Amino acid sequence: MHKYQPRIHLVRLHPHTPQPMTSPAKTLNELTSDSVVTFVFTETMFTAVTAYQNQLVNIFTANNNYFM
Repeated sequence: MHKYQPRIHLVRLHPHTPQPMTSPAKTLNELTSDSVVTFVFTETMFTAVTAYQNQLVNIFTANNNYFM
């Protein structure tokens, strides 16, 4: 199981940038702190189930998965 915390990053572009897609890609760490604002909403945190511990769920899934 993995816990995820979605984040929204808003990046302010320089007004003279021709097209965002044609400029060189930068990672979030390379951008200056005054051009990036990050929003975190704690109510959107979730845990994804990657493996079931209950063997009955595994058996049910194996018996009812028609795509395998």
